[in-house]
Amino acid sequence: MSTVLDLFIQDFVTTNKLLNQFVPWSSLVSRRFAEESAVKVFSFVSDNLPQKAVGRHLMLPDGDWFRIELTRSIPEADEHRFDCLRMTHRDTHTATTVEKEDGALLILLTTRNRGLMNLVFVIRDATPLKNPFLV
Repeated sequence: MSTVLDLFIQDFVTTNKLLNQFVPWSSLVSRRFAEESAVKVFSFVSDNLPQKAVGRHLMLPDGDWFRIELTRSIPEADEHRFDCLRMTHRDTHTATTVEKEDGALLILLTTRNRGLMNLVFVIRDATPLKNPFLV
């Protein structure tokens, strides 16, 4: 079991900046936050290295989603644990699903709260991009 990706996501959650402002979890998952603009480029710090993440508001038939795309090498593991993420979202989301697809890991968080967004973290298996325009 590996917790590396869980810690990576927690680094994003605790150190993200959008336009030099920290975005707390309660705002990040709010429907109002996602509707302000379709695409958001975040900076954050993980392992003392600057990182970039891209957030996109997706309107799908099953509801609105906020997709946060991150880039990091994905370690080989039988199971990836997301205990910290589960503790973070326990008051906002009801279920966590993890899927592997085409060199990426998808962590889907669903909610029944109409004021909140379903959330999906997409971690692409690669070295982080330093230029947000290449994402």
